[in-house]
Amino acid sequence: MNWIVVDDQKSSSLIKGINLGILAPGVSTVKTLHLFNTGAGGDRAIDVSVQTRTIAPNEDEDNDDEGDDEEEEEETATADDTMEHLKLLIVPTVNPIQASHDVTYRRGLDPWAGLADLATFEESTWDNSRGGDALISVTMACVGPWSLMIESMELEKKVSTE
Repeated sequence: MNWIVVDDQKSSSLIKGINLGILAPGVSTVKTLHLFNTGAGGDRAIDVSVQTRTIAPNEDEDNDDEGDDEEEEEETATADDTMEHLKLLIVPTVNPIQASHDVTYRRGLDPWAGLADLATFEESTWDNSRGGDALISVTMACVGPWSLMIESMELEKKVSTE
């Protein structure tokens, strides 16, 4: 599941109508878009459409009886004044942790069961009466571009129902 957040809007697909206000010539503005990825790593594509409209200067600034300035600006804008800028952004995402593991079983040093016990030849046989160890080696690497602090980790025995 991926989602994007801009200001107070959150969506998994589309955020529309982000207002940047009126910009004077030479002025810039910044909006921060947060992309959250909870799935597998890989490239994510974001289509950005920025619509701009030029506003003709109000020639009759002394006359305030005609209504709201924004309404007048909308009425004076024509199709020639509006432009749309399209940009496709590719954002690479990575899995934060890459883990690999290896398990080695070591039997106890007590004498083995007799050769007549055919169960001892089964790969899944584990004889707790003789004891034994399972050595688990886990290698974890932070593959992302940022540091990662692991606060806790637990190893739990999975009870098999087979």
